[in-house]
Amino acid sequence: MIIQRSLSRSRTARASSAAAPAILVFGAVLALWEAAVDARWAPRTIAPPSAIAHAVYRDWPLLWFHMEPTLLTAISGLLAAGALSLLLALLVYGVAWVETTVVAVANLIDSVPIIALAPVLTIWIGLSLTMRVTITTLICIFPIMISLVQGLRSAPNTANELFSVLAASPLQRFRMLAFPYALPYLFVGLKIAAPISVFGALVAEWTGAERGLGVFMTDAMSGFQVVKLWASIAVACGLSAGFYLLVCAFEALSIPDSGQRRGGAK
Repeated sequence: MIIQRSLSRSRTARASSAAAPAILVFGAVLALWEAAVDARWAPRTIAPPSAIAHAVYRDWPLLWFHMEPTLLTAISGLLAAGALSLLLALLVYGVAWVETTVVAVANLIDSVPIIALAPVLTIWIGLSLTMRVTITTLICIFPIMISLVQGLRSAPNTANELFSVLAASPLQRFRMLAFPYALPYLFVGLKIAAPISVFGALVAEWTGAERGLGVFMTDAMSGFQVVKLWASIAVACGLSAGFYLLVCAFEALSIPDSGQRRGGAK
């Protein structure tokens, strides 16, 4: 018990020391930002952090009203992208010759600007939650799938030879060898996809949704309500950061020594 407590304290200390520089830099940026606006060095379209914070506090009920559908779209799209990525990675792992085709199609989809694809999807699917989730899924699927495909091939040759000697079935080889080695790669892809899932939801809402942070943004922009626009941007950035931290928490629970491995790699 004492050892567990000391380990927990050491991990907390390492996390705090790692986060301290980022917090200091962020605070310095906010202070410089506030000073630049007060000195009128910044354009009028840039609101000071203090006004943004006050607007978030004042308009929080309205922001939450619009944030609920954005959260639903981002989470649904991220989960759908994760499930599809896992299926495609399993296909590539089981049928090696389709890897080039699957990766090429994924690259092609990823290279298409989603803002240009959104109107086409709106015509095909209509203005619905399904359309918004589809857009978010298309944005998120590429980094997760590529990471998984790379991870499933990352097991060392000695481990593969051992499983061959033991006559392991394909399912046993996947469950006991490939997937454990692919798990860190999966979280790398999720940490890339989780923040951009919020961006995907915003883009989807710009095409004609009735509620959402994207709708709040466009309304504030069309009314030239600068502070409200920056407040919605701040909330969207907070959601993206929250999604990233949530994935990091799941990674720490799934791979308890992931932080130690990263520290050792440095």
